[in-house]
Amino acid sequence: MLTLSPVWHGRLRAARGLTNLLMQTLVIHPALLFFLLFLLSAHHAGGAGQMLLGEAEKLVRDAPPGQVWDCVPQGRPVKAFLPVASDEPQHGAPVLEALKPAPTPVMCEKAAVSREAWAAEASSTLLLLYRAAVVLSVISNLAVWHLRRRAKGEHA
Repeated sequence: MLTLSPVWHGRLRAARGLTNLLMQTLVIHPALLFFLLFLLSAHHAGGAGQMLLGEAEKLVRDAPPGQVWDCVPQGRPVKAFLPVASDEPQHGAPVLEALKPAPTPVMCEKAAVSREAWAAEASSTLLLLYRAAVVLSVISNLAVWHLRRRAKGEHA
């Protein structure tokens, strides 16, 4: 039977811990986050399969060949405030009757975009979400590591 010296035993334990940390940080936690987000988004649609089919149908129904429907934001400049009328009090707020409610902002407009552009945008969004999940995983791992050290009495 092969016995390891305490030095090598400690090194192997550290390597196993590092492997476990990398696996959790880069694979398990982001996959769990993606799965939970998928379940939450599919919950309101009546099921995962129905949600996927509905979203795919919205993308391609009546779209020109080689294109999909996407939400294109409208770039509207911010308008300046209305000038104050002379019949309003000098020291107070403007009269409420003179104010008109702002029109409801349109967040986006449905427009046809190329499939490649849509796929690139979707890929970049997923990559951003993955990076956010990795950062969240690193922060949670550091917090758990710190709490375990405090529980053991190792104050640093």
